[in-house]
Amino acid sequence: MNGQLTGTGALLRHAIRLDRWKLLPWLVIIGVFPLASFAAYGSLFSSQLEAVALQLSLGANPAFSLLFGPATDLTTAIGFVTWRVQMFGMFFAALMAIFTVTRHTRAAEDTGQAELLDSGVVGQHARLASAVVLAWLASALVGLLVGGSLAAGGAPPASAFALGAVLGGMGFAFAGIAAVTAQLGSAARAANTLAAAVLSACYLLRGLGDTLDDGEWLLWTNPMGWAEAIRPATEDDFRPLLLLVGTGLVSAALAAWLSTRRDFGLGIIPGRAGPPRGKLGIWSLTTRLNRGPFWTWGVTFAALGSIYGLVTTTMSSVFADNPFVKQMLAARATSEEQLTFAFVEVLLLVLAIIGGVCGIQLALRFYAEEEERRAEWVLSGALSRLGHFAPTVTVALLAPGVGMVIGSLALAATANASGSPVDARDIILQGLAELPALWLATAVAIAAVGLAPQLRAVAWLLLVYWLLLTMFGPILKAPDWMLATSPFHVVPNIMEANPDFAPLWWTAVIAVVLVVSGLLGYRRRDLVWT
Repeated sequence: MNGQLTGTGALLRHAIRLDRWKLLPWLVIIGVFPLASFAAYGSLFSSQLEAVALQLSLGANPAFSLLFGPATDLTTAIGFVTWRVQMFGMFFAALMAIFTVTRHTRAAEDTGQAELLDSGVVGQHARLASAVVLAWLASALVGLLVGGSLAAGGAPPASAFALGAVLGGMGFAFAGIAAVTAQLGSAARAANTLAAAVLSACYLLRGLGDTLDDGEWLLWTNPMGWAEAIRPATEDDFRPLLLLVGTGLVSAALAAWLSTRRDFGLGIIPGRAGPPRGKLGIWSLTTRLNRGPFWTWGVTFAALGSIYGLVTTTMSSVFADNPFVKQMLAARATSEEQLTFAFVEVLLLVLAIIGGVCGIQLALRFYAEEEERRAEWVLSGALSRLGHFAPTVTVALLAPGVGMVIGSLALAATANASGSPVDARDIILQGLAELPALWLATAVAIAAVGLAPQLRAVAWLLLVYWLLLTMFGPILKAPDWMLATSPFHVVPNIMEANPDFAPLWWTAVIAVVLVVSGLLGYRRRDLVWT
C-alpha cells in the first residue's frame, strides 16, 4: 500500500499551492461569520424572557426546524449562533470539501492534468489521497477557526469547539463522499452533482428527523444528522464526530478501491451516449448540453416551492408572539397583514439565490467546454464567437427564470391549498420581482467568462456575499448602504401601498450591461488553449 501512495506529500504540497487562494474565501466566510453573529447577540434581545419566548415558539413550529434545525438554546450567545449558523455552515463546509476533492480528481482527468501528474513517480492512489487530505486539512482548519475565534470572543470553549466540530466534521465526511462520487461520475460535473444530491438527501432526512413525531431515528441515518447530534451549547457531545470521521475514512478507502475498477477518464456510471445523428446548429448543441441540468433544476424548484408552501400556514402566530422574529425574517413588513407574506418573501429569496446558483453554473459550464478544448472544434466551422456564446447566455438567463416561475407557482399553489392567508397572485408577483436579482448574479458570471475567465470565482463570492448580507445583515445591524449593495435585499414588497420598483430597473440595467460586456469581451479575448 505504501508504494501506491508514493508521491502523496509532493502532490499535496502542489495542491495547496494551487488552491490556497481558492480555499481562502471558504475559510473566511465559514470561519469568521459565527464570530460576527456571536458579537451581535447582546443587541438582539431586550430581555432574557424574549429569548425564552422565541425559543418556545420556534420549538413549536416545524417550519423553522425544517429550514434551520432545532432551536435548543437561544438564551445564550453560543446557543443562538449554533441555531442561526449551523445549517448554513454545514452546507458550505460540505460544498468546500466536495469541490476541492472533485477539482483534483475527476476534473483533473477531464482536463488532462491528471495524466501528466500520473506519468511521474507517483503511486496509484497518490493523487486521490492528496486531494482528500487537502479537503480534510481545510475542514479541520474550519473547525479550529470557528472554535478558536468563538472561544477567544468569550464563548465557552467546549461549546465553541463543539460547533467547530459540527462544521469541520461535515467537511471531513463529505471529502470522502466526494472521493466516491469522483469515481462514479463520468465527468467532474456528474461527480459534483452526485455529491450535491447526497448532501441534499442528508438535509431532507435531517429536516424530517427534526420535524416528524418519533422521527429522531432519521437523524442517525446521515452525516448531517450526526453532526447536529453534537448539540453545541447544550450537550457538547463529541462522540458523533467519530461517525463523521469514520465516514470520511471509510468513504476514502472505498473510493481508492473503486478507482481500480474503472478506466482512466471514465466513470463507473457511464455517460449516456448521444444520438447516432445529431441536429445541426449551435442552438441544438447548446440545448442538448444543458437539457439535463435544465430539467434537474426545474424539478428542484418545483419540489422546494411545494415544501415551502406547506409551511406558510404556521407563521402568523410566531410573528405575532415574537417581535424578534419579525426583525429577523420580516424586517420590511409594515403591518400584521403582511407578516405571513414577509415569511413568504424569505422563502422566495431562498429560491432566487438557488436560481442564481443555477445561472452561474450554466454560464461557467461554457468555460468548462473551452477548457476541455471542445470550443476550438466548434469554432473551427463557420461560426462566429458571438454566435457561439449567445446560445449559452440565453440558456443561462432563461433556465433560472423559468425555474423561479415554477417554484413560485408551486409555492403559491400549495400555500393556497393548505389555507394560507396569503393570496396566490401576490406570491407569484413577488417571485417575478426576484428575477432581476438572480439575473444579475448570472450576468456577473457571463461577464467573467467573456472578459476575464480567471476571475470567474467572483460570481460565486458575490452570490455568497449577497446571501449572507440579505439573510443576516438586518440581524447584525448592518448599515443601510451596505444592505443596499445586495440586489436581493432591495427587492420591494409588492403588497406595500406604493412599492418602489426603481431598484429592480437599476438591477436589470446593470445585468444588461454585464451581459453585453461579456458578449463583446468573448469576441476579443484568446481561447484558453489557443
